[in-house]
Amino acid sequence: PSQMRSGRTSPRTLTPLPWKPEVGWLSCNLVHNDVELAHGPRNVLRSVQAKLLEHGVTLKTGVECEFFLLDADEVPARVADRLDTQSKPCYDAHALMRRHGLISAVMEHMYELGWGPYQADHEDANGQFEINWDYDDALVTADRVTFFKFMMRSMAEEHGLRATFMPKPFAHLTGSGSHAHISLWDTATGACVSGGGTPANLGLPPAPLHS
Repeated sequence: PSQMRSGRTSPRTLTPLPWKPEVGWLSCNLVHNDVELAHGPRNVLRSVQAKLLEHGVTLKTGVECEFFLLDADEVPARVADRLDTQSKPCYDAHALMRRHGLISAVMEHMYELGWGPYQADHEDANGQFEINWDYDDALVTADRVTFFKFMMRSMAEEHGLRATFMPKPFAHLTGSGSHAHISLWDTATGACVSGGGTPANLGLPPAPLHS
Protein backbone atom coordinates (compact mmCIF):
# COMPACT_ATOMS: atom_id res chain seq x y z
CA PRO A 1 0.00 0.00 0.00
CA SER A 2 1.13 3.54 -0.69
CA GLN A 3 2.36 5.62 2.21
CA MET A 4 1.89 9.35 2.56
CA ARG A 5 3.78 11.91 4.59
CA SER A 6 2.26 15.34 4.93
CA GLY A 7 1.67 18.22 7.31
CA ARG A 8 -1.50 18.84 9.29
CA THR A 9 -1.92 22.58 9.55
CA SER A 10 -2.38 24.41 12.82
CA PRO A 11 -5.10 27.00 11.97
CA ARG A 12 -4.22 29.35 14.83
CA THR A 13 -0.81 29.92 13.24
CA LEU A 14 -2.24 31.43 10.04
CA THR A 15 -0.18 34.59 9.47
CA PRO A 16 -0.42 36.87 6.43
CA LEU A 17 3.09 37.84 5.31
CA PRO A 18 3.43 41.51 6.32
CA TRP A 19 5.42 42.31 3.17
CA LYS A 20 3.03 40.30 0.93
CA PRO A 21 -0.33 40.17 2.77
CA GLU A 22 -2.11 38.21 0.05
CA VAL A 23 0.07 35.22 1.04
CA GLY A 24 -0.47 33.33 4.31
CA TRP A 25 1.91 31.26 6.43
CA LEU A 26 0.81 28.16 8.36
CA SER A 27 2.80 25.92 10.71
CA CYS A 28 2.21 22.20 10.35
CA ASN A 29 2.42 19.05 12.45
CA LEU A 30 4.05 16.21 10.50
CA VAL A 31 1.83 13.16 9.89
CA HIS A 32 2.38 9.75 8.28
CA ASN A 33 -0.67 7.90 6.94
CA ASP A 34 -2.89 10.24 9.00
CA VAL A 35 -0.95 9.52 12.21
CA GLU A 36 1.21 12.25 13.74
CA LEU A 37 4.91 11.43 13.54
CA ALA A 38 6.23 11.20 17.09
CA HIS A 39 9.60 12.62 16.02
CA GLY A 40 8.17 15.57 14.10
CA PRO A 41 9.67 18.76 15.61
CA ARG A 42 6.37 20.42 16.59
CA ASN A 43 4.97 17.08 17.76
CA VAL A 44 7.95 16.51 20.06
CA LEU A 45 7.56 19.94 21.65
CA ARG A 46 3.78 19.56 21.98
CA SER A 47 4.35 16.22 23.72
CA VAL A 48 6.74 17.85 26.21
CA GLN A 49 4.23 20.64 26.82
CA ALA A 50 1.48 18.12 27.50
CA LYS A 51 3.63 16.30 30.08
CA LEU A 52 4.45 19.57 31.83
CA LEU A 53 0.78 20.53 31.96
CA GLU A 54 0.12 17.31 33.88
CA HIS A 55 2.34 18.82 36.59
CA GLY A 56 0.68 22.22 36.45
CA VAL A 57 3.48 24.08 34.68
CA THR A 58 3.97 25.54 31.22
CA LEU A 59 7.19 26.19 29.30
CA LYS A 60 8.07 29.63 27.95
CA THR A 61 11.09 30.49 25.85
CA GLY A 62 12.86 33.45 24.29
CA VAL A 63 15.59 33.39 21.66
CA GLU A 64 18.33 35.61 20.25
CA CYS A 65 18.79 34.67 16.58
CA GLU A 66 22.09 35.61 14.91
CA PHE A 67 22.57 35.83 11.15
CA PHE A 68 24.96 37.14 8.49
CA LEU A 69 24.11 39.56 5.67
CA LEU A 70 26.01 38.63 2.51
CA ASP A 71 26.30 39.77 -1.09
CA ALA A 72 23.46 38.23 -3.04
CA ASP A 73 25.51 37.04 -6.01
CA GLU A 74 29.13 36.71 -4.85
CA VAL A 75 30.74 33.26 -5.08
CA PRO A 76 32.37 32.41 -2.79
CA ALA A 77 30.14 34.15 -0.28
CA ARG A 78 31.37 37.37 1.28
CA VAL A 79 30.08 39.93 3.78
CA ALA A 80 28.05 42.52 1.91
CA ASP A 81 29.32 45.60 3.79
CA ARG A 82 32.80 46.37 2.49
CA LEU A 83 33.33 48.85 5.35
CA ASP A 84 32.60 46.23 8.02
CA THR A 85 36.23 45.22 8.58
CA GLN A 86 36.98 45.89 12.26
CA SER A 87 38.74 43.12 14.15
CA LYS A 88 36.30 43.56 17.06
CA PRO A 89 33.05 44.79 15.46
CA CYS A 90 30.57 43.76 18.17
CA TYR A 91 27.88 46.46 18.72
CA ASP A 92 29.34 48.61 15.93
CA ALA A 93 26.66 51.31 15.59
CA HIS A 94 27.97 52.51 12.22
CA ALA A 95 27.76 49.04 10.68
CA LEU A 96 24.27 48.61 12.14
CA MET A 97 23.09 51.91 10.71
CA ARG A 98 24.40 51.02 7.26
CA ARG A 99 21.82 48.19 7.35
CA HIS A 100 19.15 50.33 9.04
CA GLY A 101 16.76 50.11 6.08
CA LEU A 102 16.58 46.32 6.17
CA ILE A 103 16.75 45.84 9.95
CA SER A 104 14.11 48.49 10.67
CA ALA A 105 11.79 47.07 7.97
CA VAL A 106 11.97 43.61 9.54
CA MET A 107 11.38 45.01 13.02
CA GLU A 108 8.36 47.01 11.80
CA HIS A 109 6.90 43.75 10.49
CA MET A 110 7.59 42.11 13.86
CA TYR A 111 5.74 44.95 15.62
CA GLU A 112 2.85 44.47 13.22
CA LEU A 113 2.78 40.75 14.06
CA GLY A 114 2.69 41.50 17.78
CA TRP A 115 6.04 39.90 18.63
CA GLY A 116 7.36 42.81 20.68
CA PRO A 117 10.83 43.24 19.16
CA TYR A 118 12.99 45.18 21.59
CA GLN A 119 16.57 45.08 20.32
CA ALA A 120 18.74 44.77 17.23
CA ASP A 121 22.52 44.93 17.16
CA HIS A 122 25.65 44.18 15.20
CA GLU A 123 27.20 41.03 16.60
CA ASP A 124 30.73 39.71 17.12
CA ALA A 125 31.59 38.93 13.50
CA ASN A 126 31.80 41.21 10.47
CA GLY A 127 28.43 41.24 8.71
CA GLN A 128 26.70 39.50 11.64
CA PHE A 129 23.51 40.81 13.27
CA GLU A 130 20.92 39.83 15.85
CA ILE A 131 17.26 40.75 16.47
CA ASN A 132 15.46 39.93 19.72
CA TRP A 133 11.76 39.80 20.56
CA ASP A 134 9.58 39.02 23.60
CA TYR A 135 9.50 35.54 25.10
CA ASP A 136 6.29 33.52 24.85
CA ASP A 137 4.87 30.01 24.97
CA ALA A 138 7.58 27.61 23.76
CA LEU A 139 5.62 26.44 20.71
CA VAL A 140 4.74 30.01 19.75
CA THR A 141 8.42 30.97 19.97
CA ALA A 142 9.48 27.93 17.93
CA ASP A 143 7.02 28.84 15.17
CA ARG A 144 8.23 32.43 15.26
CA VAL A 145 11.86 31.38 14.85
CA THR A 146 10.97 29.48 11.68
CA PHE A 147 8.91 32.40 10.39
CA PHE A 148 11.64 34.90 11.33
CA LYS A 149 14.25 33.06 9.28
CA PHE A 150 11.94 33.01 6.26
CA MET A 151 11.07 36.70 6.73
CA MET A 152 14.70 37.74 7.17
CA ARG A 153 15.81 35.90 4.04
CA SER A 154 12.88 37.26 2.01
CA MET A 155 13.41 40.86 3.13
CA ALA A 156 17.17 40.61 2.57
CA GLU A 157 16.54 39.54 -1.03
CA GLU A 158 14.31 42.59 -1.53
CA HIS A 159 17.28 44.73 -0.39
CA GLY A 160 19.69 42.99 -2.77
CA LEU A 161 21.31 40.91 0.01
CA ARG A 162 21.40 37.33 1.22
CA ALA A 163 20.75 36.38 4.85
CA THR A 164 22.17 33.16 6.21
CA PHE A 165 21.65 31.45 9.56
CA MET A 166 24.41 28.89 8.94
CA PRO A 167 26.31 28.15 12.17
CA LYS A 168 29.75 28.81 10.65
CA PRO A 169 29.71 30.31 7.15
CA PHE A 170 33.27 31.67 7.50
CA ALA A 171 36.13 29.78 9.14
CA HIS A 172 37.88 32.98 10.26
CA LEU A 173 34.82 34.66 11.81
CA THR A 174 32.69 34.00 14.88
CA GLY A 175 29.81 31.67 14.05
CA SER A 176 26.10 32.28 14.50
CA GLY A 177 24.02 30.80 17.28
CA SER A 178 20.79 31.38 19.13
CA HIS A 179 20.76 31.99 22.86
CA ALA A 180 17.70 30.38 24.46
CA HIS A 181 15.99 31.69 27.58
CA ILE A 182 13.88 28.95 29.17
CA SER A 183 11.49 29.23 32.11
CA LEU A 184 8.65 27.28 33.74
CA TRP A 185 5.44 28.94 34.87
CA ASP A 186 2.69 27.79 37.23
CA THR A 187 -0.53 27.45 35.23
CA ALA A 188 -2.72 28.18 38.27
CA THR A 189 -1.00 31.30 39.59
CA GLY A 190 0.87 32.52 36.52
CA ALA A 191 4.05 32.74 38.62
CA CYS A 192 7.48 31.84 37.29
CA VAL A 193 8.76 28.78 39.18
CA SER A 194 12.27 28.79 37.71
CA GLY A 195 15.17 30.04 39.80
CA GLY A 196 15.65 30.60 43.50
CA GLY A 197 16.68 27.03 44.29
CA THR A 198 19.97 25.27 44.72
CA PRO A 199 22.26 24.18 41.87
CA ALA A 200 21.32 20.60 42.66
CA ASN A 201 17.68 21.11 41.66
CA LEU A 202 18.25 23.79 39.03
CA GLY A 203 15.97 26.09 40.97
CA LEU A 204 12.91 23.97 40.18
CA PRO A 205 10.21 22.47 42.38
CA PRO A 206 10.10 18.62 42.55
CA ALA A 207 7.34 17.97 39.98
CA PRO A 208 8.84 19.60 36.86
CA LEU A 209 12.35 18.60 37.91
CA HIS A 210 11.46 14.91 37.58
CA SER A 211 8.77 15.05 34.90
